[in-house]
Formats: sequence, structure tokens, C-alpha cells
Amino acid sequence: MSVEVYGIRETLAEIRDVDKDLFFEIRAFMKRGGDTLGRRIQGNIPMMAPIRGFRHSGRTSWKPATTKTNVSGRNAGAGMDGATPLLQVVVNGAAVSIADMAGRGGGKTRLQTTRTYDWKGGTRRHTVTTQGQAMIKALGGAPSRYIYPEAEQSVPFIQGYVLQGVEQYLDKLDRNLEVIGNR
Repeated sequence: MSVEVYGIRETLAEIRDVDKDLFFEIRAFMKRGGDTLGRRIQGNIPMMAPIRGFRHSGRTSWKPATTKTNVSGRNAGAGMDGATPLLQVVVNGAAVSIADMAGRGGGKTRLQTTRTYDWKGGTRRHTVTTQGQAMIKALGGAPSRYIYPEAEQSVPFIQGYVLQGVEQYLDKLDRNLEVIGNR
């Protein structure tokens, strides 16, 4: 999901050239907005595993999800679609990601057995089970159970918060420039 707000990236690049301290204040302000979204997403994620299959001690065991907010600089790398996110909230946790998006692929088992694949120096294939279908049914609801509904609902708030912050800091920059210009 992305929200396009045109002109902010260019404005921030110009502010960075003029006043680096102000630039980093704006970034910190934006990060606080993203952190708010991260806390709201974490509040949607159950503390206990929603199904028994996540109750173990391995990589995909159910653990409280963590979020990280990134505010990109002007030289951030572009994503798969060529766009560079200005504000990004990343939710970490393998089990949460699996449970959140389980069933998104359409839910139809196409093959009775997998294709042959390399494994430990040999080849292997196995029967496709219905465990995934059972997990999707046990989780209930539609894919994107925890993360995107909250993110979509928060987009207007985050967008307004970021714009308000940039405008607030631009006013501060204008006042600083006026003071410097009147000397």
C-alpha cells in the first residue's frame, strides 16, 4: 500500500540543502506518525497464537510482532514498482506474516504432487496436503487479517499528520529566513 503526496520529497530535499537540523526535525516528526500506526497495528495482532500450529519454538512460532518505521532520504532505493516510499512501516514476524496473508493465493490446490526439486544433493517430490486449507479455515476471515485494514484506515490520519508537520516546519523555516533576511 502506498500513499502519494506530491511535492513533499522535493520540498524535503530543498530543506535539507538549506537547514539540515530542520530536515532531521521533520523526519523525526514523520517517524512519530509512522510509529503511531505501528502501535495501532500491533494492537490488532493477537498476543496468543490464533491456531495450534504456531505454538512451538521455531522460526515460525507465534511471537509478538515488532514494527519499524523508516523515513527515506532523497537517495533511498526504489521498490519493485519503481517508487520510493517516503514513510514506511514494516511489520516483522514470520508467523504474523503467514497468518495475516494466509489464503491470498486463491486457495486451490492444483497438483496432487509437487514438481521434482533438488534437495541435499538429490531430487525429491512429495504429495501436496490440505494442511494449508485447514489453516486458512481455522484462521477465519479474509487475507490481510491484521495489518492492512488498520493501515488503510489510518492513511488519512498519517497523510494529514505528515502534511501538517511539513507545513509547521516550513512556517518555522520561513520565519528563520525572514529573520536572517532582515539583518
